[in-house]
Amino acid sequence: MSHNLELVLQITAIGMGLVFGAIVLFWGLMAVLVRLAADREPPAAAAADRALKQQAAALAVAVALAEAAPAAAQTPAPNVPPQPATALVSAWQAVMRANQLSQRGPVR
Repeated sequence: MSHNLELVLQITAIGMGLVFGAIVLFWGLMAVLVRLAADREPPAAAAADRALKQQAAALAVAVALAEAAPAAAQTPAPNVPPQPATALVSAWQAVMRANQLSQRGPVR
């Protein structure tokens, strides 16, 4: 019985070792492929890209400030009381339903 158990454990260890070995191998291959396929930009292009991003950020701030300025300059709306919430059932429906329930009689 113990010989069978040792054999089963050896087969399990070999199988798990192969699985994890394959995972590590594929992980390493993917890391190598990512490094080989990475886009390498020349330094001049990186500087131009950074300047373009700075201009876009400055433009976004200017637009946000321009949109916020007229809203602050407007006069506030007069104080209008909020409208009451509409009922899910109108008064007529409530009366008709109450009449139907009273005609049915007692409910067990």
